[in-house]
Amino acid sequence: MTRGRTAPPHARAGGYFEDFAVGQRFTSGPRTVTPADLADFTRLSGDDHPVHTDPAYPGGPILQGPFGLAVAMGLLQPLELHGDRAATTVLGLLDTHWSYRRPIRVGDELHLDLTIVRCRRTTARDRGVVTRHMTLAGADGETRQEGTTSVLLAAREAGPDPVGRAFGTTGWGEALAERLREGTAFAEALESWDGTIGLRAGEHEVHLRVYRGTVIEVSRRAALGATFTMEADELTWTQLVTAASNEFMRRSMSGQFAVRGNGYEYLRLTPVLNLIADAARALAQEEQHERQ
Repeated sequence: MTRGRTAPPHARAGGYFEDFAVGQRFTSGPRTVTPADLADFTRLSGDDHPVHTDPAYPGGPILQGPFGLAVAMGLLQPLELHGDRAATTVLGLLDTHWSYRRPIRVGDELHLDLTIVRCRRTTARDRGVVTRHMTLAGADGETRQEGTTSVLLAAREAGPDPVGRAFGTTGWGEALAERLREGTAFAEALESWDGTIGLRAGEHEVHLRVYRGTVIEVSRRAALGATFTMEADELTWTQLVTAASNEFMRRSMSGQFAVRGNGYEYLRLTPVLNLIADAARALAQEEQHERQ
């Protein structure tokens, strides 16, 4: 994706909750870190540790960790995701979960890659929470810092909302189960199996209770727990369903998907999990077509 103030047209149509969808991606223009940045942030933060201020200090000088988060938030603004209505649609920043991967140094050219990974309407129905995965990267493509932030936005109306990308929710699980019932491959692969498959995305988890090839119940928690739970962060699920092909096996082999519970059953049912990934991708693609 080219860098700059880029965004799909519907993300700038007013910046309301409904204008965002899981899988949207945005990339900022570059920002070069200057000696003045280091001096100003040292003075502002009060963090004058020698690693930041002494050129002779081993590994230094590097920018303070929170500097990267501040830059990421700054690079977010020129994207104008909320258009001229930011003052009325943006109701507040709710949380930030941030990791420091590599040091930031004077001279680094930084840019922001942002992916929408969850859209959830609140119980009041007049607003919603949009979670963004943000990666602050250098010109070399290496990630310096990354994490997620959630923002509370005003909504145009009360819904209902599509569930095809609401990973880990019961609505998504029910849509997934319906999709799995459409063919014969899932039923044939599990015709003699009795158990529960857990699917977790970030903090959201849904259980598919399976009996002899049929999903007989979808719930947040099974009474006896899941036979095993397949889990990944929301960005990994987003990348899985928006990729050009089914990358479940590759992502599992690289550790992006993890498993809790009965590891033997998890390995034995790998072909079944691939079918679930296919169904999740089909749901996401169907939702994308409906938005266009």
